[in-house]
Amino acid sequence: MKPTKNNIKIIFGLKVKQLRQEKSLSLSALAKKSGLSVSYLNEIESGKKYPKADKIAELAYALKVTYDKLVSLKLTRNLAPLGELLESNIFEQLPLVHYGIDINKLIVIMANAPLQLSALVTTLIDMAKSSELSRNNFSRTALRTYKEFNENYFPDLEKAVEMFSQKYNLKSDFPINSSELFKILEDKFEYKVDMKKLSEHPELSEVRGLFVPGQKNVLLLNKKLSDPQKTFILGKELAYKFLKISDRSYAYTGSRVDSFDQLLNNLNASYFSTALIINKDKLIKDLKSFFGKGKWDGREFLKLIKVYNSTPEMFIQRLASLSSKFLDLHQFFFLRFNTAIGTNKYSLTKELRLNTNENPGGYQSVEHYCRRWISIGVLKELEEKINKNKKYDKPVIGIRKSQFYNSGDQYLTISIARINKMIDDNLSSVTIGFLVNDKLKQIIKFWNDPKIKVKVVNDTCERCVIADCKERIAPPVAAEEKTKFDNIKTALEKLMNELQN
Repeated sequence: MKPTKNNIKIIFGLKVKQLRQEKSLSLSALAKKSGLSVSYLNEIESGKKYPKADKIAELAYALKVTYDKLVSLKLTRNLAPLGELLESNIFEQLPLVHYGIDINKLIVIMANAPLQLSALVTTLIDMAKSSELSRNNFSRTALRTYKEFNENYFPDLEKAVEMFSQKYNLKSDFPINSSELFKILEDKFEYKVDMKKLSEHPELSEVRGLFVPGQKNVLLLNKKLSDPQKTFILGKELAYKFLKISDRSYAYTGSRVDSFDQLLNNLNASYFSTALIINKDKLIKDLKSFFGKGKWDGREFLKLIKVYNSTPEMFIQRLASLSSKFLDLHQFFFLRFNTAIGTNKYSLTKELRLNTNENPGGYQSVEHYCRRWISIGVLKELEEKINKNKKYDKPVIGIRKSQFYNSGDQYLTISIARINKMIDDNLSSVTIGFLVNDKLKQIIKFWNDPKIKVKVVNDTCERCVIADCKERIAPPVAAEEKTKFDNIKTALEKLMNELQN
């Protein structure tokens, strides 16, 4: 991997400091020998400055090493793991800057730490290279944590949406459609929107849109998009412009991102677009009215989604962003699953957990998610309907009280499955599950509707010991391994106690 300019500065600074300390030189002593100031040397060693060639030559002479050795990116054995860590690009996937952590300072601290830290650094590198923490999964996990720390609500973006709506006279009483945002994007931001060009390239049939920067910005949209999907993408483009975001992905697709910053910018634009389309105050009012009913009505819930000209995912995401702040529902999870018809394979592509002890998701690479989850149940029901009628294209909605096997905690879970018209034979489901507690019982009146069934669930088949599970598709190998380990540990402790007494 090609090292970045910042990494080159950090590695150079580490080498200078290491050589200085090997020669038992203080900063002032090296300053005197090299003719460089103490403050400048300090900036070099902390990775903030990279000197010009003549200054490097003076440093090399003062440290009694060759010029080539000093500028080489190769580190000595005890610092080599730090070099590997930098080259692995793992820091670009961590939101350190957003948590007030200076990467340069962190590296300096790690370089000064005991030698045993090398083992930890090497472990981090191995984890970053593994399938569980692949580049994309690592970034998604970091982003999920960032959202959870912020309670999945971003007041600055909400304020920006209000300012945008006022500036361009968007009314909250009526649903926003693509034609309104088309007009703003073309008239106010001088975009050209093209609905035909992408269809001329069959290999791009799964790409929803493409932004082409130029003297006049061009936005290509896939003609297969529904109006809510077009509206969402147009809203994101407006967000990028209005929020002055430049570090972004140009393609609207599931491809990987280059950095955590780019992933975060995508989150900000998506949040802005959803908040723009689904007015906060109106939705809160509608949700309180819907949740105040004593009986669950799935058709009414789907109608509510249509009222806002949104997709099920946009609607559930908006519900997840407002629940903690305005509905007093602080404990919930969100899941999105994808599947291909006929495969019986389900991929978790997005998740969020807010103040919950359960881990209903996790980006597992080889284990099989619990088939008892309603997220998978609605996908199976939709697949059955499609197999009976190839023209079936309506969403399937379900509700259930999911009770986790280990904790006994119940979650009122609402899940919607629909056809992904961008990818042939592909289905997706979105689910939100609220912890059933006293607060939920006050807010969601239909929580105890007798039509809502209770189902015991777990995380993955490999980690589940439910004996009578008819849905199981893999043996509980991880659970059995844990039980074996626990039994050995208990037996060893018992033997120790017998011998000591």
